[in-house]
Amino acid sequence: MFRPILLLLFLLLCKNITSSQSLPLSTNTNWIVDETGRRVKLTCVNWPSHIETMLAEGLDKQPLGFIASQVVHQQFNCIRLTWATYMFTRMDYGRLTVEESFDRQNLTEAKAGITKHNPHLLHMTLLQAFDTVVDVLGAYGLMVLLDNHVSHPTWCCSESDGNGFFNDQYFDPEEWQNGLTTVAKRFRGKLQVIGIGMRNELRGPQGNVDDWYRYVPEAAKQIHKANPDVLVFMSGISYATDLSFLKDRPLGFNLDNKLVFETHLYAFTAEPDKDWLEKPVNEVCGTRIKALDDKIGFVTTGDNPAPLVLTEVGVNQQNFSASHNRFLSCFQAYVAQRDLDWGLWALQGGYYTRENKTGADEEFGLLDINWNRVRNPTIQKRLELAKTKTQDPASITSAAYVLYHPRSGTCLRTKGEKIYAGSCKTRSRWIHDAEEAPIRLMYTNVCIKAVGDGFGPILSTECLSPQSTWKLTSNSTHHLAVRDERGEYLCLHMEPSNEIVTRRCICVGDDPRCLDDPTTQWFQFALRNV
Repeated sequence: MFRPILLLLFLLLCKNITSSQSLPLSTNTNWIVDETGRRVKLTCVNWPSHIETMLAEGLDKQPLGFIASQVVHQQFNCIRLTWATYMFTRMDYGRLTVEESFDRQNLTEAKAGITKHNPHLLHMTLLQAFDTVVDVLGAYGLMVLLDNHVSHPTWCCSESDGNGFFNDQYFDPEEWQNGLTTVAKRFRGKLQVIGIGMRNELRGPQGNVDDWYRYVPEAAKQIHKANPDVLVFMSGISYATDLSFLKDRPLGFNLDNKLVFETHLYAFTAEPDKDWLEKPVNEVCGTRIKALDDKIGFVTTGDNPAPLVLTEVGVNQQNFSASHNRFLSCFQAYVAQRDLDWGLWALQGGYYTRENKTGADEEFGLLDINWNRVRNPTIQKRLELAKTKTQDPASITSAAYVLYHPRSGTCLRTKGEKIYAGSCKTRSRWIHDAEEAPIRLMYTNVCIKAVGDGFGPILSTECLSPQSTWKLTSNSTHHLAVRDERGEYLCLHMEPSNEIVTRRCICVGDDPRCLDDPTTQWFQFALRNV
């Protein structure tokens, strides 16, 4: 009895935390903004609550508040909390107690863990437990995106799981819409709930554009009617990777500046992840980013731009392979260039049960199997800039670039004439205002000049020389190249010691046989006005 009272007192003390963030949110062209018009960058992490138990994962391993504190400590400001439609439309699901749900799955050990770490949840209904998770996240200052992941509670996603597209075995369109509006009404007034995700990864052999238009726009309007405060997150077909049909048939509404589009990005999105090893990496990165922009990124441009959030981006953090390393560099450069909102898959170190395996590990998880430490701190350090807001339409600060090295997660900094890589928290600001132009240090008359192959570049006042005229090259557009005194190209390059030098460019041509890893030479201009 004592611990539930403590939790209630904690929530009462913390209930006003989220109100200081000027919620609710809305949109301003392609940005998400707060009530004052200042941009809010969502950096989320996914937390599943849609699988068979219908309880947020990991509550058998650590107290709920401790898990929330871990998210905050890792500089995420948002949880994409998933849910199953049946939880809210079928009372024989949502009114089960947590204990009954775990007994049905014969999860004796996990139930014992909940009894130890979160005993106040055990006799709550699943809906009450879900409410409690949302409340605690809000108490820790975390924003919550409630994502409708499936209808029937189960692991997602395959094309044959019955949850993929309208009129699949478990995916009744009317029940789905009822679930969305029920959730929208249930959390109206809870300002930490900043958005509702309409459906995760529409997919499968029945997928078609006509049914998308038949059901999705109307459901979006019903969510907005039920809860005008929340952002409505809308995705396309083919596992949330394709909205190209909107080019010819635009929606014609933005839900009073509440409409946001979402997509997902993995090393294996659209093509196998082995491509990152078996094809030229510059070509793979460039091709996949172009496809992403063509199929969905275009929504952020044009006459009626809207925000785009990459709500799932993930790599194997336990066995961080060369292919995932290269993919991650490509993603980091993309997000840094556009300062996109995004979400990491995933928070969980493991599962109560997943695909009939009890206690399954999650190698993509931010936390380890015991949920008490970060699985791969190096990756989280690399993502530092991706978690940072660099652009704000309301800012009056002069815009300039930071020069970002995705593979290391560092930014170019200066000390005297020396150029070195360091934290992006304190960074030098650069100007590069043409396709081939000097890279000037802002508010100075000096620029970056190459000295020679294997040597560190310097800051110099000789900004008109060929050795100071830099251009982005290669199919990835991430190489910064300059001609040396013999007219041959050198590229900015980071050594294993993190020393910045110039070296012969790696795989910048069209040779399909060039499979060397060029990411040590990838740099990205990231515009910053905050």
